[in-house]
Amino acid sequence: MIVLIQLLNVLLPLGYVLAVLNYLVIYVSRPEWSLRTVTPLARGLVAVHAVYLLLAALAFEHVPVASVWEAFTFIAFALAAVYLILEWRLRDPSTGVFLLTPVLFFQILSSAFVTRTQEVDPILQSSWFGAHVTTALLGYAAFAIAAVYGTLYLLLYRELKRKRTGLVFQRLPNLEVLARLNLNALIFGWGALTLAMLLGTAWAIGLQSRGELTGSFLLDPKFLSTAVVWVLYGSCLGGRYVRKWPSRDLAGVSLVTFLLMVASSIGINLFADSFHSFG
Repeated sequence: MIVLIQLLNVLLPLGYVLAVLNYLVIYVSRPEWSLRTVTPLARGLVAVHAVYLLLAALAFEHVPVASVWEAFTFIAFALAAVYLILEWRLRDPSTGVFLLTPVLFFQILSSAFVTRTQEVDPILQSSWFGAHVTTALLGYAAFAIAAVYGTLYLLLYRELKRKRTGLVFQRLPNLEVLARLNLNALIFGWGALTLAMLLGTAWAIGLQSRGELTGSFLLDPKFLSTAVVWVLYGSCLGGRYVRKWPSRDLAGVSLVTFLLMVASSIGINLFADSFHSFG
């Protein structure tokens, strides 16, 4: 099993290189052969990536987020998986190069520097933790993708208002498609984060009942920041469906919310004590 894990660790970045090049070809010229192969290749890669993560979890007896380099491959998988769900829903692969490029970046770093050990915090070996962190990462990946689509929407909107479109913007989907991609990513992210919070809350209550967690998890800085993020993104969706925000406003607000989420996450990881700190 270890040999297979090491082999997949080498093959995954190579596979993502091929996927990115294929999406780049589609973005530039959309030849028929590329349109036929790009999605099956990406889906196959994500399936192999899922097997790689599962084998690593079984072999080393913990969810593969014990180090930064392990977490990077999980982030790459989450980004690729969420993107392919959105591509499947809208049947448009023309933005794949923008989303698979960061996937390739994270996977190259992980494959180059990852180390494995079974000596980890026991919390990483919990199945509850596995479900919680997987849904949370899928949610955050979706928010990152929404920020990318929001940015592309705003850039294309600006170019159209100026009545000019360079080669890069000519290859983008139209504003309606970008708006739908932005909205669908927000919906997916908010739903996944909601599930992650429910799983985490149920797990924390169970730990407290057994005396394995002291203090109130409701006052944990990471929980509080996640709750704020959940409220902010919920407000974005409420603004879209209740207040009928135009797509441009939703794209801008979702981008600002993502930047606030990243800033708060960095600040908490650097300066706050949290029971989410482990590894």
